[in-house]
Amino acid sequence: MATLGPYEVHPFADAFPLIDGEEFEELVRDIKRNGLREPIILDHDRTVLIDGRNRWRACDEAGVDQVFETLPARYTEPMILDLIVSKNMARRQLNPGQRALMALEYERYYAESVKAAEAARKAAAVGDNSARNGDAVSKSTVADLRQQNVWVEPEAPRERKSSERAAKVVGASGRAVQQAKAVARDAPDLAAKVRAGEIALDAADKQRRARIAAMPKPEPAPSKPGPVMLTLRTHDGAEVPYPKPAGKATFNESKGDGISWAAWSWNPVTGCLHGCTYCYAREIATNERFRPGFPAGFTPLFHHERLDAPANTVIPAAHRDNPAYQRVFVCSMADLYGRWVPQEWIDQVHASMCANPAWQYITLTKFPDRYVGLEMPPGAWVGTSVDEQKRVRIAERAFQQVDGAAVKWLSLEPLKEPLEFTDLSMFDWVVIGAQTETRQPGGTVPAFAPDFEWVARIVAQAREAGCRVHLKPNLLGRTDSGHPGMQLPDEYPLP
Repeated sequence: MATLGPYEVHPFADAFPLIDGEEFEELVRDIKRNGLREPIILDHDRTVLIDGRNRWRACDEAGVDQVFETLPARYTEPMILDLIVSKNMARRQLNPGQRALMALEYERYYAESVKAAEAARKAAAVGDNSARNGDAVSKSTVADLRQQNVWVEPEAPRERKSSERAAKVVGASGRAVQQAKAVARDAPDLAAKVRAGEIALDAADKQRRARIAAMPKPEPAPSKPGPVMLTLRTHDGAEVPYPKPAGKATFNESKGDGISWAAWSWNPVTGCLHGCTYCYAREIATNERFRPGFPAGFTPLFHHERLDAPANTVIPAAHRDNPAYQRVFVCSMADLYGRWVPQEWIDQVHASMCANPAWQYITLTKFPDRYVGLEMPPGAWVGTSVDEQKRVRIAERAFQQVDGAAVKWLSLEPLKEPLEFTDLSMFDWVVIGAQTETRQPGGTVPAFAPDFEWVARIVAQAREAGCRVHLKPNLLGRTDSGHPGMQLPDEYPLP
């Protein structure tokens, strides 16, 4: 801080230019004739000069004793800033550029006062908490802070942004303040001339822009090399460019996506042509948010770069005893065994699974005939999806021939109509669920829950056949501690 005699000058007050020349001489003559009629203002502890630098100098020049006024301790820093503005603006004829530069100074000091107030509030809060916990903390903490002229309020001040407040208090336009910021940042010498009244703010800003335009242009930064692109192929042979992933391929951890029995998903193939109206996978693949991950939309696409995921994925130490982390849902975003899928895709995916047999691979298809004759890894859970009666016969016929699976399972999700099965004994596990709402390219497909009788009939038949049963929670409506509902079977295949 600057000083006058034994007093420090408030830095914001010092930002206003001092008077000189004939104007100062006139003030000296007036004080010699009449004495100091307007006292010099000090802060509450009489160490900081808030207002009256010119009057102090004139008294010193005239040989007249200074007269002082002391602010009450209740004056906060924002109140002092506003007082300095009020006193100086009333005496001075500042042009728009000078006002804008004063607004910048006000903004800076106001922001600092807010920061100090926040620190004081936190300190007071710590003191209050300590007192409640039995620590010896003075109850006058906040009062002491106020005595130190630190701005402390019971709640955070609800002021406008510092810049908006500054412009309003000083009486500068928003445009002028923005110009002043640019000039002060890029051309401090021009800002000094504006502050001294030697040049208008518009002229200073024009010179600033001319200087910037005349500066040599920096050399363009070398462009970053583009990503390495892979060429993927759709089921009909069309080529699709795709950025090569930076790291090794691994499984995706399935966090909260509705696959409760498997902690991982793996999609070496994406896309499907079954055309199911309710398909959650199509909803994801056609969502603009996920476009980078689905360059062909929901058209079947082979990701050969993901075939090494079984070899590269490691179960986190915290989950090594969790059976779900040993299970992988294969092609959750596709039907790997659809009629349109090239056999070489299936062969390559199965070769990767069989080469890494430690995982329990969970597969699911609406076309289970393609399971027949395939080599399965020893822990495979081989499943088929049935949502309508016309698929029952296809599932029963195929699963009478499926061999080499650790678990054979039946997915009835969504159960869209009452189903009649001849025999469920070829299955180890039956999963039943409702149809959740999805947003498809053609519009929203509403949720649908099957009748209780449809579900009960299948559960009874599954029990008679010795099947484990898992009923998805979406079969029920609202269920919580205040709305008791049925206890749904939540069983998994025996190890």
